[in-house]
Amino acid sequence: MIATVTLNPTLDVILEVNGLKLNHYNKVYNTQTTAGGKGINVSKAVRACGRETIALGFVGGNRGITVEEELRRLGITTNFWHIGENTRSNIIIRDTKSGEHTLLSEPGPRVTEYDLKMFHSAFYRVISQSCLVILSGSLPLGVPEEIYAYLIATAQEGGVKTILNTSGVQFSKGLERKPFLASPDIRETNQFGGILIDREKNAIKAAEKIVQKGAEIAVVSLEEQKDIIATRDELWFAETTYPKIVNLIGAGDALIAGFAIALTEGKNLKETIEFAMACALASALREEEEFSSREEVEKCRRWVKVKKYENRMER
Repeated sequence: MIATVTLNPTLDVILEVNGLKLNHYNKVYNTQTTAGGKGINVSKAVRACGRETIALGFVGGNRGITVEEELRRLGITTNFWHIGENTRSNIIIRDTKSGEHTLLSEPGPRVTEYDLKMFHSAFYRVISQSCLVILSGSLPLGVPEEIYAYLIATAQEGGVKTILNTSGVQFSKGLERKPFLASPDIRETNQFGGILIDREKNAIKAAEKIVQKGAEIAVVSLEEQKDIIATRDELWFAETTYPKIVNLIGAGDALIAGFAIALTEGKNLKETIEFAMACALASALREEEEFSSREEVEKCRRWVKVKKYENRMER
């Protein structure tokens, strides 16, 4: 069982327009709602590939109930703690004319100390049933920045590997606990540890820095379809070459899902990278935030290129 933690889930509201005009009246042609949040997106991708997954975190109010019900319909086991305030919503504006997607993200509800205590109890129980746990996304109000570090330590005590995919202080503190795989979420700042990820050389520096801090594997995104993957002994460059990307929202979460699946299936590192990149591409080729089958992923592998750096002169 692959577990995911989404402490600040969302109910995504997708608004479809034809030519978005700022400061003007815009007619919405279609509206959709779907459960969102980085960890939830990972669980959706894991389940689409036919693997069992359980989603944990906080939900609240009618939005939270809607999130939970959707996941259960998809065959995803849930173990959310229900809080007093309503789950946040995200607004995604999909412009069919330009092909652009704009994300407006709310900060989230407030979590109490009692909520945290009950979540920790649930997490501790789930760890005994899991082979790997993914910790990802932002934190709601009231949740300490050390939360991911604590959860990584708890998982390690149970012999369970962890993947960390978040940003800011919570990423840095979580990294101190040496997760198995760490990937910084750089969507807002495009940098990690003072390194601007604007070129391949800098992405390599960031990945090596993450490994130096204790992660077994580091994954750093470079541009839309490229990633740098580092271990203590190896450095890899990966990219997808499909010419027309439809929607990048959720592709990063599909990438993490691909790593989780492949790592728990015993694939070697090259195969793991190829599968993860194929998952990301399968997501990016759909208007929806996730793909629907492993078959879609396998078809995308032909568009994935993975290269191992043989020496420092190549970097």
